[in-house]
Amino acid sequence: MNGPGVPRDFVDAVRKRPGMYVGDVGVYGLHHLVYFLLDAVFLDERRGECGGFELEVDAEGGLSLVAGGNVVPPEGMLEEAEGALFFRQPKTHGWAWANSLPVSLALSSRYQLDVWDQGRQWRLMGEQGRPRGGVSEVTPVEPVSVQGPRVLRVRLVPDATVLEVTTFDSERLSRRCRELTYLAPGLRARFIDHRTGEDSRLYYPGGITERLREMTADVPRRHAEPLSFDVSWETLRVRCALQWCEEGEGVWSYANTVWTRKQGVHVDGVFLALRGALAQLTGERVQDFLRSRLSRGLWALVAVDGPDERMAFKGPTKDLLAIEGLREAVQARLQPLLVEALREHPLRSWLVEQGLVL
Repeated sequence: MNGPGVPRDFVDAVRKRPGMYVGDVGVYGLHHLVYFLLDAVFLDERRGECGGFELEVDAEGGLSLVAGGNVVPPEGMLEEAEGALFFRQPKTHGWAWANSLPVSLALSSRYQLDVWDQGRQWRLMGEQGRPRGGVSEVTPVEPVSVQGPRVLRVRLVPDATVLEVTTFDSERLSRRCRELTYLAPGLRARFIDHRTGEDSRLYYPGGITERLREMTADVPRRHAEPLSFDVSWETLRVRCALQWCEEGEGVWSYANTVWTRKQGVHVDGVFLALRGALAQLTGERVQDFLRSRLSRGLWALVAVDGPDERMAFKGPTKDLLAIEGLREAVQARLQPLLVEALREHPLRSWLVEQGLVL
């Protein structure tokens, strides 16, 4: 039985109109086959159910993902591969395996799906997006390097009869794996590309702060350690790390796993808090401190986490975060923390001189 809005033949629907599911049939759509799977890994990590993941591109350009977490159970492998569970989960579950996995499989020329559960291994094969045969048990059980309540391995080859681009960009995939590991502190990942020889083990227990240290390691810095803060409002959590340097600048912001290229209210709230803190410390007016001046030499990472249904964006893309009330909430919670952090900080006088318009 099909759920509301689910086509009777889900695989056929995805293959006929792939742009509706992954955006387009070019570079963007191809990589979203992988991003959707990695988003499910991130969701499991937020639930405390992920044991890490490994992403591998073979010499022929096929892709393999191994992940431990709340993945599909053996008895649900066939139904999930056919897309029968697509859209059935409550919205609060986010873009999880039952949503992402069948789309990726449907746009594959061939795939192999393995699940390890309670010491046993199960396998399902498919071609042109469709399962071929049923689920079978694999003996002897293959060793697996990732831990979790269950472990999933999906191997797939993008289908050139549906997608115009089928060659994965190693830099894009490597960057995405790195983003997930610093956005989810403690998540362990490995990215391997046999075409380029890359083999990276990624682990950021310090999260965005550790990543910012890495980004500015070779840049002359105006203060030794990033200013790092963590505030909460309702069901949302906002983390930021700020490092002023003598050269270069940039603000990178995220909403869950989405890179908000045009930033948004979470970043606005950080700058309002910074301007307010400097005004409070100096007795000057908030409007006398300009964001454009305070941004000079600033390297920053800002990330908001929360239920997917709270992530509101402006316009048809997800480039600009627009959650109502978040800007003011971040300012109210972050400003007193910045006041205390900057009160005796050697950076304070430089920021005042840099940002104040007389």
